[in-house]
Amino acid sequence: MAMQVEFSFDDQKMVKKGVRKEDIYYTLKKNFAERGLECTADGKILTFASTGKNEDYGNIWAIIFALIECDWFTDTASSCVFVENGKEEDILSQIPRAKHIMATA
Repeated sequence: MAMQVEFSFDDQKMVKKGVRKEDIYYTLKKNFAERGLECTADGKILTFASTGKNEDYGNIWAIIFALIECDWFTDTASSCVFVENGKEEDILSQIPRAKHIMATA
């Protein structure tokens, strides 16, 4: 099962929030690496891919849900797309619903 998550960030929003792209990328790379997931693209779009382990799916989503709770992420991300077997899921469009579910859980 091929899975990956792709991130991009808005430069103007990062300046407004007072965060640097380098710091965001470092944080994401650190969190994904700690869970054994590989950074496969490090440019305008930052991409992390599964390695084929059974726990990859849960690890990717644990990181995504943790990011949803971070203001710096929700305030600066311009895209966050989960891709599984060629099917894309727009995470940013689902943040209000996810936050509501997490608040009532």
